[in-house]
Amino acid sequence: MTTRSVRIPDELDAALVELAAADHISINSAIVRALDEVVARRTQEAAIAEAADLVFEDRKELFKRLADT
Repeated sequence: MTTRSVRIPDELDAALVELAAADHISINSAIVRALDEVVARRTQEAAIAEAADLVFEDRKELFKRLADT
């Protein structure tokens, strides 16, 4: 496990404290949860973009014909 030191703006820290308290978890757990969600979302977005690229490449003639109509 890695330890990091992070500077957090006061307003964001206050929101983080509130979220952690509402979820009955530590601030550290709230940060880890938030980072996990960001990484998962970015990974999913990349997979969707890659799939879309494959579809557009596979169907490029169809899209070209649709654009010409």
